[in-house]
Amino acid sequence: MTRCSSNIYELQQVALAECVELFEGDRDAAERWMSQRVRGLGYKSPQDMLSSETGIEQLRILVGRLEHGIFN
Repeated sequence: MTRCSSNIYELQQVALAECVELFEGDRDAAERWMSQRVRGLGYKSPQDMLSSETGIEQLRILVGRLEHGIFN
């Protein structure tokens, strides 16, 4: 695994863990949410955002906002 792909993989794992935490440990609920289009991501699915560092960063920001009750 190259350094770049290793870094993306690590970021993906962190983002996925944060998504599960958002759903209070309910992996099934997190997986369902990950496959749905989300307004806060420009109507892309969270799963789609995992393909780039920028997308992962946007996903993590959204999850952080949702955890703090910021919905817009």
